[in-house]
Amino acid sequence: MTWIDSALDGCPQQVVINDSKTPSGRAHVGSLRGVLIHDALARIARERGLDATFLYGCDDMDAVDEIPYGTGEHYVEHLGKPLFRAPAPPGFEAASMAHAYFGEFTDTFGMLGVEAGFYSMSRVYAEGRLDGTIDAFLRASPKVREIYRRRSGAQRPADWLPFQPVCERCGRIGTTYATDYDGETVAYRCSADVVQWASGCGARGRISPFGGNGKLPWKLEWAAKWKLFGVSIEGAGKDHMAASGSHEVSGDLARQVLGSNVPVAVPYEFFTLGGAKMSSSKGIGITASELARLLPPELLRYLVLRTQPRRAIDFALDVPALTKAFVEFERLWRAAATAEPGPNERQLFSVSRADTGAEVPEAPTFSPPFDSVLSVVQQPHVRLADHVASLGVELSHIDADWLGRKEAAARQLISHRPDLAGTVRMLDATAAARRRETLDARQLEFLAACARRLAALPHWEGREIQDALFESARDIGIDPRADAALVFGALYQVLFGAQTGPRAGSYLAFIGRHETLQRLG
Repeated sequence: MTWIDSALDGCPQQVVINDSKTPSGRAHVGSLRGVLIHDALARIARERGLDATFLYGCDDMDAVDEIPYGTGEHYVEHLGKPLFRAPAPPGFEAASMAHAYFGEFTDTFGMLGVEAGFYSMSRVYAEGRLDGTIDAFLRASPKVREIYRRRSGAQRPADWLPFQPVCERCGRIGTTYATDYDGETVAYRCSADVVQWASGCGARGRISPFGGNGKLPWKLEWAAKWKLFGVSIEGAGKDHMAASGSHEVSGDLARQVLGSNVPVAVPYEFFTLGGAKMSSSKGIGITASELARLLPPELLRYLVLRTQPRRAIDFALDVPALTKAFVEFERLWRAAATAEPGPNERQLFSVSRADTGAEVPEAPTFSPPFDSVLSVVQQPHVRLADHVASLGVELSHIDADWLGRKEAAARQLISHRPDLAGTVRMLDATAAARRRETLDARQLEFLAACARRLAALPHWEGREIQDALFESARDIGIDPRADAALVFGALYQVLFGAQTGPRAGSYLAFIGRHETLQRLG
């Protein structure tokens, strides 16, 4: 059984899968892990004939608790206010900060084939859909305090109520403290000492806790969502799922106060780029919308969903890693398209697709490595389609479509990450000739031997080319494995002006015999 099978095992006919996000900044790509995990669950549930709904919530009643990266002092005066009442950041045309960041993130859903229904917590509260739950928690506040203490060790004062009113004077929600529920109103104060990141205005008063006048603390809100939407499955990051963590507290609140069920939990690990944990507020890591526009949706879904949720994902956004990812996805595609694919292969391919369908489409038969495509499209006056035709390759409709997706990804990388794309940019003939001065006699001898062997090859194919390169090194008494940097470094110097590069056999096969022999000459 896969992790998807385990989560869905025993689910009823009606399955509600929930996830949400606090839109406090531009969403980094790590935010997509939860989205794609939940979407994969919903997709396989539907394939099983279940009536599955994926809900995705905007937690826009949460307070602005830090200044988003790149916005300067724009939000200083709005710290502590609900996100949906803070203005949109510079450069965004939206009704609020919440609308701007949530909209930018969820715009990627369509590109990635994610099917979700959206809700906003500000509207849920304003429509009174949680009024009964708020009343239940306020009446059970001693029990709530006891659960906090027993489960997480958090001590709450005896007069503390589990509710955050919106201050009627300054509009802040993060700086208020509620006490004394009389069944209709709560007393509150808006103070400077409630949190360190915002200062209240000093107002005091009484206010109804219903109809959007405030919100539940998020552990209670989590339990309230489960009951309101009848959630069957919900995943969360490992920090929330730890022993005595948020999920256990919310679970006890759901069972012991609301008398409702706790959804099946799907814990998942962090998603990092190059070993660095990403942060929206600090501007660390590529944003979700940037990566969604950079890669074909199938590849991005595959990169996230190929890894078990309990294992961390650390992806290096560089040309070798992207090339390898394309190769692995194409291998999965070919396996899934066979007459009798393995069940796990078929399931992984199904959840990796941007579209949905019962039939697995035919896999491409001609698909050059991504690094080779990236290199060719950077050559001036070269059209990829013309170059492929010059190799004598007849593309099927499927081959042409997939090659077009690779070309689009290459052009996106050239446009947005020229530092990465430049690592496989072929030198022009003049610059390549100058590289001769950087090579020693043995390297020049190796290139001459390569030219002789490659010119005599009967078939211009990657494997035969790679073998010929190795034999060329042996021809002049060099061990190509022990001295790979010496011999292949010479080849990469005259191609890219670098010591490393793509797998040589595959690359030379794609740039063609004429270009290769001309360059070596």
